[in-house]
Amino acid sequence: MSESMHTPILERELPLPRLDASLALPDDLPVSGGWGYSKQDACIITDDTEPADDGLAHGLDFEFIFIEHRLIEELNAMSLHEELADIRWKVQTQEIHRHPDGSPAYDCFQVHVSAYLRTDLELVLREEAAMENGEPDLDRVVADKRRNLRLVKNCEYWFDISRVKGIPDDAEFSMRVSRGRIHSPHEQQARPH
Repeated sequence: MSESMHTPILERELPLPRLDASLALPDDLPVSGGWGYSKQDACIITDDTEPADDGLAHGLDFEFIFIEHRLIEELNAMSLHEELADIRWKVQTQEIHRHPDGSPAYDCFQVHVSAYLRTDLELVLREEAAMENGEPDLDRVVADKRRNLRLVKNCEYWFDISRVKGIPDDAEFSMRVSRGRIHSPHEQQARPH
């Protein structure tokens, strides 16, 4: 067998920088502390209101808003010479850590982030279009190319949730928002308003 048949598909790492502690946290969220890269610099959710069925964000809802906010800040601070496209994030795992008395202390999320360089994605989309026009042999090649060109990063987000009310049991906790897509500036301009 040739060497290329043994070569594993390697995902390229998305070079997200770690935000500097001097950068201010979002002022439109009830948060303090750090950017949540570890338990020691956890983002503290300061909202202590009782959960309600009013549809308004409270408590743990702010974690998902913060995840997207930090990701946008990291993407803006990243030094790439080319625009990104198809930027996506998805929660892989979520774990509540408790105080000795059983009350919630920290919430830790493992989040998978993926994106493409804009030119790489445009190349793959052109090849996928050619595949739809009757070139079935391209199917596997294009799928492999898509995986090879994708930039990925697994990120950790730590939240101090000791003030958050309404978490009776881990088994009853359900995430309403566990993924998102961030549109880069060129994608936003292309979207219909």
